[in-house]
Order: sequence, then C-alpha cells, then structure tokens
Amino acid sequence: MKVAILVGSNRQFSVSRKVAYWLNHILNSADMAAEVLDLAEINLPWLDEPELPAVGMYQLEATKTWSNIVKEFDAMVIVFPQYNWGYPAVLKNALDTLYQEWQGLPVATVAIGSHGGFQGELALSMVLQGLKMRRLPVNLRLSIKPDEIEREADEAETAQFLADSVDQAKLLAQALKKK
Repeated sequence: MKVAILVGSNRQFSVSRKVAYWLNHILNSADMAAEVLDLAEINLPWLDEPELPAVGMYQLEATKTWSNIVKEFDAMVIVFPQYNWGYPAVLKNALDTLYQEWQGLPVATVAIGSHGGFQGELALSMVLQGLKMRRLPVNLRLSIKPDEIEREADEAETAQFLADSVDQAKLLAQALKKK
C-alpha cells in the first residue's frame, strides 16, 4: 500500500513537517510505502483553472501534476496545524484544486494545536466529507504549547514530544492497513 503524508502547512519552520517525517518513519516501519508530500515544495498556484475541478478538464500544468501525484497513492494522511480554529489556506487550496481524485480515497488526519487542534479538525472534516473522501476511524490530535510551536525545536526535542503519540500512530498504521 502506498500512503501519502501531506504536510498541510507551507511555513518554513513547520511543526507539521516534523510530525509528517516522524509519522513517515512509523508507517514505513509498519511495511507501508509512505511518502511525505510537502505543500511548500509542491507550491501549487492559487486555484485558477478555467473549468470547475469537478469537471476534471485541467489545463494548468501544476494542476495536472498535482492530479497525477495524488493518483499514485492508495491512502492519505493529512498533517496540519490549527489556525484560528481552522486550517491553513494552502491546504484548502490543495484540496479544492482537485475533485475526482479525492473521491473514495481513504484519509486520516493529524491535527496539531495548543489544545489538540479540535476546531481545525472539525473544519477540515466538513471539507473531506464534501470531497467524498473515506475517513478512517483513527485520527490524531497533538497538543503543542504555543512556545513549542513558535521556536524551532531540534529533532531530539520533537522525538521526545512525539514519544507519547507512538501508540496512536501505530493504531493509525493498523487502520490504514485495514482501509
């Protein structure tokens, strides 16, 4: 099974990116072919297709490339920070750029916030439902204090913080296998 781990933030010092690579290691250790997709590297333009994404008549090369990337995967885990009780615009743009590619795709989420990202998770869940993605039963919420978000923690500090979430990540891996 090939699993995409989508970094739903494009900040230079993104905690989401660190969490995505941590999760990548765990999923690959669970005999999956996991790969991190970083929206900062993919760098999609803001949705500007002449046709609605639901039509699937993509004309922009960036959209065609994004479509082909998404089609390579059997499932997706979206790792994102909560912003003002929502989620980043770059993630919304990446989701809205496509439509048919999302339909039926198994998806889990990892929300990150000072109180676990519950509101961001709630906002994103409505969009995932509208795109007809198939939500998996295991979704992680990681609580990170604001001072931990603002400073750039080294890998050892990040690993220590995430150590408490390893069991949850293993449950997520099991859910992906059962998808």
